[in-house]
Amino acid sequence: MKEGLNTLFFMTSLFVAFSLFASHANSQNLFGNLSCTNWKTTSKIEKTTWLNAFLAPLNLTHISRKKLAEDKFSKLPSLDSAVDYVDNFCGLNENEFASVAAIQFLDKLTGGS
Repeated sequence: MKEGLNTLFFMTSLFVAFSLFASHANSQNLFGNLSCTNWKTTSKIEKTTWLNAFLAPLNLTHISRKKLAEDKFSKLPSLDSAVDYVDNFCGLNENEFASVAAIQFLDKLTGGS
């Protein structure tokens, strides 16, 4: 229970920190579902902020559903690998959405299906 609260606190703090740096980002880019076409023109800080806002809660749900012993997402030193994954995915799949790639990234990271 304490570990779960610590993880939640960490992810919330990280989100707030990223949000402070992205004060120029609009809510559509932060919480919408960017198309891969739009993803390509989005700044790195907006991509990182969006990925954190999208993946952090999904990761918490994923962990509780799968009962993983290790939370690999929260141990990432940065979200650069997630940004790179979505960049590569969107480069090959212009008609898709960034969320599809983000979910694939999290599944591969955590061993999900």
